[in-house]
Amino acid sequence: MKKKFFSDFFFIQIINLLIKPVWILIIDRKVQNLLPSESYGTYFSLTGFSLLFMIILDLGLSNYNNREVAIDRGFYKKNFWSVFGTKAILALLFFILASITGMIIGFTKQDFLIFGLLAINQCLLSFNTFFRSNISAIQHFKTDGILSVIDRLFVILSMGVIIWVGVNGLELDLYVFILSQTMGLILTFVISLWANFKYLGRAEFSFHYQAVKNLLSKSWPFALIIALMTFYTRLDSVLILKILPNGRFEAGNYAMSYRLLDAAAIIGILLAGQLMPLFSSSLQDKEKIRSILKYTMFLVLIPGILATFFCSIQGDAIMQLLYPEKYSEAGFTVFSILIWCVPGLLLINVYGTLLTAAGFLKELNYYATIVCFINLAGNLLFMKSYGLSAVAIVAVVTQITFGLLCYRKAISFL
Repeated sequence: MKKKFFSDFFFIQIINLLIKPVWILIIDRKVQNLLPSESYGTYFSLTGFSLLFMIILDLGLSNYNNREVAIDRGFYKKNFWSVFGTKAILALLFFILASITGMIIGFTKQDFLIFGLLAINQCLLSFNTFFRSNISAIQHFKTDGILSVIDRLFVILSMGVIIWVGVNGLELDLYVFILSQTMGLILTFVISLWANFKYLGRAEFSFHYQAVKNLLSKSWPFALIIALMTFYTRLDSVLILKILPNGRFEAGNYAMSYRLLDAAAIIGILLAGQLMPLFSSSLQDKEKIRSILKYTMFLVLIPGILATFFCSIQGDAIMQLLYPEKYSEAGFTVFSILIWCVPGLLLINVYGTLLTAAGFLKELNYYATIVCFINLAGNLLFMKSYGLSAVAIVAVVTQITFGLLCYRKAISFL
């Protein structure tokens, strides 16, 4: 088990570290530098807005499905098409509710057009996450790792050609950037569906109201925790747009640091995907779980804290290197604070995943509700007076508080 764990871990990390940092630190950063701050700030805020509603696309089905297939592969055969059909209905509901909310908060015509494209991408991503949940559940982690980077690899290649080689009649703008992501997600959708049929066989076609009702009744606690976590991690981008003077410009500045945080969080997110089926299938063997936690402490938690400290003290040099055209002292300050979210995120990725696998969803939802109030109250109280530095501090307090609560509960469970 130890050999397979390390083999899968390093394969997943290496393939993602070859692709996703290139996407975030080279392609996405280059686009951000080339586009006006207001334009990219709009994209960043509307992406955050779409993520606030993304829970509607899934309602916890992918996490629930991953856990159940890890325990019993027969769950896939019986429920694949029911989950697929339910997600299609939820996609329609997602479009309707998000669009109504956009009208209420005053979206412009351009905002609606950009959001529509982003919403299509979120729907494709949601289906791809479901397909991959089946692959990781049967512990084909290497295949899952490959599927996780196909869309970004496509964007890297296509945008690289557009930016540095040039395509006759095609100039870089926000719509080209978003549509390249759409094409990558469609490619991933097709390959992921094929992988499901290859490794798990063709599922029995069935879609009945009662099956859908049963699935949603069991998956809603997973949905609630995802909704609350999305709320406290993405609400700040929307509040910046609406509260701060020149909000679109400020959102663009905040996005520079947040994108780097996204890059730093990749390792923990990938690890959580690997840990969920391992924890789910080992709940009766706490010694094995303790062994897995020891590996993760050695591989991720300690190096993650050390890397955070380094990035914080070298934040000035990092921001000047990555954003020479848009560097500012304020941006450096925000990054040096925001990067301290990483230790909290790692605790959540490890110990929150263990609690999810063990069924402590009531406790997780309680913790997440607490930190949602902390995040919302902190931003409303301090954002207008202290700007982006306050937003960054509130984000750090939120993530570390949730991470420590997860750690405390997980230790008591073991």
